[in-house]
Amino acid sequence: MKFVCALLLLILVSPATLVNAQSDGGVRIKFNGFGDIIGGVPFGMPANANSATLFNKYGDYEYPYELRRGVVLHGLDLLTSVYLTDNIKMQAEVNLEGDIGSGKDEIGVEVDRFFIDYTISDHFGMQAGLMYTPIGYINRNLYSRAWLQNAANFYQAVEQDAGLIQSHFVGGTAYGNYKITDNNGISYILGLGMPRPSSPTQPIYYFGQLGYQATALVEFHTIKGESDLKIGLSGYTDQIHTFNIPNYGQIVDITSPLASPMLLQETGFDPYVVLKSKLFDVIVEDDYVLMNVLKGDYPRTTTMNYLSAEVAFNGRLKGKRFAPYVRYDVISLPSDTGPYYGLRAIDNSHFTKDYSPDMKTLMVGIAYDIAAFNRIKLEYIHNFDGPFMSDGVFVQTAFGF
Repeated sequence: MKFVCALLLLILVSPATLVNAQSDGGVRIKFNGFGDIIGGVPFGMPANANSATLFNKYGDYEYPYELRRGVVLHGLDLLTSVYLTDNIKMQAEVNLEGDIGSGKDEIGVEVDRFFIDYTISDHFGMQAGLMYTPIGYINRNLYSRAWLQNAANFYQAVEQDAGLIQSHFVGGTAYGNYKITDNNGISYILGLGMPRPSSPTQPIYYFGQLGYQATALVEFHTIKGESDLKIGLSGYTDQIHTFNIPNYGQIVDITSPLASPMLLQETGFDPYVVLKSKLFDVIVEDDYVLMNVLKGDYPRTTTMNYLSAEVAFNGRLKGKRFAPYVRYDVISLPSDTGPYYGLRAIDNSHFTKDYSPDMKTLMVGIAYDIAAFNRIKLEYIHNFDGPFMSDGVFVQTAFGF
């Protein structure tokens, strides 16, 4: 309860607590924060009865999903930027996680990002440390950013606890921008870092295996009047050392000679289109992943697909943005969740396999910016597939400072 009171107090005073400090030596420090509170009521029957049965028996209790009953505080992201010089900065982001609908009043602390950035020119810069994986648009720009999103429902596939797309990685990136004309340009990001851990929800800085993850992103952007269009394509590949667990709920001692090791090659492609204009905003992104078994007993190659498409219509109410929106998300997994996505580490030596569900979700709502730092949302959700209740109505207040 103390955490809840402290968070509410911080929300109320946040506009006055924005800090920009500068030392005599020219070092600048900037503090920002993001967070949200959501309340609502799910109703109806499970969208897919068979999926609900499997999830209730073999699902991951920490699996992230918005259809929770009551008031949920997702926590607070605290971002610190230290500008050492005009072209060198360090950035650290800590996530204070509150009650995620579990009924427990507890706090979790998680380091989301910690890296150093060195910009040499517009054409070339470097980052090193713990950072967002340069995959697509959503993961890089809207992860844990309810204030910047139209919909109340977060983007489920990039949540770490879902274990589908590696939202963060430890390594380095090179990036740059090239201007084609005054209003057109191309940007790129190349990344190389540690591979995914043996279980997809283990800490991303888990140094348990050798290997690599390589990523590449190219984005074309053009500005015309009040319209800003981005068209991008990212690709990534990594090798994952893990273990074959054929059955849901089965517990395997991975240190035993009887364990069945696997080497997987994950290859993903992520095209996206983002349009922001005076009349409407559009985000469409599709992530297609191929999982090849290089070594091990799993019998086949599998695929995973995540699609998100949203249109928001930009209106004004009392001089402030008032945006009705529609969003549709699809998560499609192999029938047995494949060789990797369902794996969960019980401890350092024991793994099990959980059921990860397919999802098809429609969101219809209104986002209203009541202040420069606060966006409120009213949303109706309908699930066409998945283990959760078919419908829900939710209210969210999302803030940033």
